[in-house]
Amino acid sequence: MLKLYHSPLACSLAARIALAESGLPHEIKLVRVSAGENRTDEYLAVNPSGKVPALVAPEGFLTELVAILIYIADRVPDKRLLPDAGTFDRATAQSRLSYFSTALHDAYRPLVRPKVGCDTEVARQGAFAHLNKILSDVNRMMTGRTFVLNDFSLCDVFLLVLLTWRRSPVLAGQLAEFPELDRFQAGLLQRDRYAEIFAEEMAMLFGNGQQ
Repeated sequence: MLKLYHSPLACSLAARIALAESGLPHEIKLVRVSAGENRTDEYLAVNPSGKVPALVAPEGFLTELVAILIYIADRVPDKRLLPDAGTFDRATAQSRLSYFSTALHDAYRPLVRPKVGCDTEVARQGAFAHLNKILSDVNRMMTGRTFVLNDFSLCDVFLLVLLTWRRSPVLAGQLAEFPELDRFQAGLLQRDRYAEIFAEEMAMLFGNGQQ
């Protein structure tokens, strides 16, 4: 049994969806980051950095989302959640996952969780410009494509989660229109159980007033 430590609508949602796609037996352990649950002694014993996700596997603890996605995919090779290891297609998939994890994920951070001293209006406008630039690059990448790779993969899951962050209230009215990303997002949300999972995430985040 795998155990995923996950915060609602955080990047760890990609790992939650990956587990659903895999069919592997698993449980979800909520760690509400905005409530400080990632800084408890219990969670720091799992992941000393205090970040999510973290995965408890038979072999031990695993952290960092990209590593967790690859581990899940490799546990169920018949599901084709990523291309076969050792192929150029796998290297391409890892390249996309790394890009989403660094360039796109990091572009949100100074706006959603600004550091003290980096929350001035000048800094915010610079951060908005940078995020729009990265989203524009990804929009071009996805032009005319149904999936990030030739077929569905966990690259699509990670990108979907990051694109949903565009709805964050702190970003309202500050992002450009990205029709290719909208089309991709709408299409992927048609996959089985995705709408249900996102509804559950919203309920966990807002339904009980604990976030």
